[in-house]
Amino acid sequence: MSGLQSNLRSLSNRQLLLFASLLTVALAGCMGTGRRADNPLEEGRADAEEVELLVRNQNFSQATIYISPEHGSRRLGIVNGKSDATFKFPWHLPHIQLRVKFLAGREFLTETLPVGPDDLLELLLPASQQ
Repeated sequence: MSGLQSNLRSLSNRQLLLFASLLTVALAGCMGTGRRADNPLEEGRADAEEVELLVRNQNFSQATIYISPEHGSRRLGIVNGKSDATFKFPWHLPHIQLRVKFLAGREFLTETLPVGPDDLLELLLPASQQ
């Protein structure tokens, strides 16, 4: 550590200020959140509109609903067997894909669906999945 201290003492005040500024910028870059700028699930996005999803589970098995696997899957919630649930979430992309995972282990992806601001989407889970 003494080598670093002696090198810092030999720098002029102006050089020291420049070194500190560069170090601050480098550290700020390393401390980033790691989120992608195009993450549709990012909280607090100014351009995100709220979308509502109604899930009608006609199956006996409990289902867990996820959104957008290509952008980092996010769990919306659980829909018990033979029941309905509504989920609201911010979304800004023109399309969405859902992933459904049943308690018994089966899972599937929906088709990519077009979605717009303030849309109400409905997902029907039939009594038997093939």
